[in-house]
Amino acid sequence: MPVNRERFLADFLELVRIPSPSGKEKEVAKVVKKKLEDLGLTVEEDQAHKAFGGEQGNLIVKVHGSVEGAETLFFNAHLDTVVPCEDVKPIVEGDKVRSDGRTILGADNKAGVCVLIEFLRILKEDGINHGPIEIAFTVAEEVGLLGAKHLDYSRISAKVGFVLDSGPPINKVIVQAPSQKNLHAVVKGKAAHAGVSPEKGINAIQLASKAIAAMRIGRIDQETTANIGVIRGGLATNIVPEEVEILGEARSHDPRKLEEQIAHMVTLIESEAQRGGGKADVEITDVYRSFKISEDDPPAKLIKSALAKMGYEPQWEITGGGSDANVFNSQGIKCVVICCGEESPHSPENERLDITSALQSVDLLVNLVTINCQ
Repeated sequence: MPVNRERFLADFLELVRIPSPSGKEKEVAKVVKKKLEDLGLTVEEDQAHKAFGGEQGNLIVKVHGSVEGAETLFFNAHLDTVVPCEDVKPIVEGDKVRSDGRTILGADNKAGVCVLIEFLRILKEDGINHGPIEIAFTVAEEVGLLGAKHLDYSRISAKVGFVLDSGPPINKVIVQAPSQKNLHAVVKGKAAHAGVSPEKGINAIQLASKAIAAMRIGRIDQETTANIGVIRGGLATNIVPEEVEILGEARSHDPRKLEEQIAHMVTLIESEAQRGGGKADVEITDVYRSFKISEDDPPAKLIKSALAKMGYEPQWEITGGGSDANVFNSQGIKCVVICCGEESPHSPENERLDITSALQSVDLLVNLVTINCQ
């Protein structure tokens, strides 16, 4: 049977109306769990949320295979969205769905969630033969891939996977993503009255500004980017600011370049603070590690064959962003990121669901599991 467009769209419109900011996915998880249980599936919940103070763990679904000896395949989408996600009003316009512009839509990543639900329905309704399937609906992806980082991997046996968290065209396959490190710095100066005795103070904002002005940020090269995204500090215009906080990041596909860029940023912050009579405390956090899947790796070979059945050649892509796939690859599950129909995520004005692409994604998953049995 063909994919049921009306049913898929009804699922999507229902889920995007349920607010699910990172760490607060309980209500949407409840609805997703019910839909899966209605298919006769057992849904497990891990305790990932306890590691970061969330309210909901990851949902894990295992579908027994009907073909002996077939590889276990892993699939993933995440339940959380960025904000603003309260009172989403989805508007269907032809082949697209958008919000009314006040909020994000939430196609990232509820499109992926709905593709997986429809895929499971098709498998059951059509009695499609397939090998074992494991699915993780993760939480808190948008705030550092926390659900994937704290997933109970003792429940996962698959070594080949597909993450539904990208946009059209259907043949776009992300096979490489960078590592990311975050920078948190506190630059300390000395407070003083700005009008009476400014010479007795050390302006922390000025120290931080000198460091940032000297930094290489933006596009460093084809493999490396860096950014200072937040700077905050000061109490009033008549007080020489004693402290300022800086939040930044660096990403690279090359571990050596990433280390060099982070060292460059840290050195400038520390040296400018010291030169001006202040000091700086800098903390670096590993957010996720890079991955690179070759065309000879199992997920790439499978996706190439599945796309061929649909008349497509894969379009191998390198991304500058991270996803749960970074974590899964670091855990030994070779994953690529594939289309689920989401477009321009994180933008209230521009985010869309491309319905046709989403329905093609369902067909793609069916092709993957059938080819996996051959």
